[in-house]
Amino acid sequence: MKRIFTVLTAILLAMSISTSAFAHSHIGGSNPADGDVVTEPLNEIVLEFDGKIEQGSYIDVKNSKGQAIDLQEITIGDGKLIGTVAEPLPNDEYQVNWSIISADGHPLEGNFSFTVNAPVPESVEEPTEEPSKITESVEQSTKDQKDVASADEVEKESSSMTVLLIVLLVVIVAGGFFILIKRKK
Repeated sequence: MKRIFTVLTAILLAMSISTSAFAHSHIGGSNPADGDVVTEPLNEIVLEFDGKIEQGSYIDVKNSKGQAIDLQEITIGDGKLIGTVAEPLPNDEYQVNWSIISADGHPLEGNFSFTVNAPVPESVEEPTEEPSKITESVEQSTKDQKDVASADEVEKESSSMTVLLIVLLVVIVAGGFFILIKRKK
């Protein structure tokens, strides 16, 4: 009876270990979101995470030609990473690469894309894109979004599996320890 009680106690103790010690901050959303077509002037890009992020996290934005967009300010706080530009982004496709450091010190990175298609003032005319290019862009953005979603699912499964393996290892070690103690008596 003592053996069963001891094993149950060890299992409950192992299960009570907080999983937050093993948690990483995952991206919860962004504004603009992956694949969005923004129709208003855009001055900031906001990434929201489900946990705290540390200093050293950053955002890198590039246009369709691969040219880096200068960010006036990068703000880190309360699970948000915000990149601000001095002037609204011109109509184009943009790729956002981000890299954060979770509160547990684990680095994470990812990317997404969006398109700015805001009304242009009458004094400045910009050539319009052909519908086929826009359709291809939307299809590619949708594919990229699915790839990012599947990568996030794999990472969540990996984190869950790690926690499960640690709990199992603790139970096995505790059980072995108690069996050894019983045999010595």
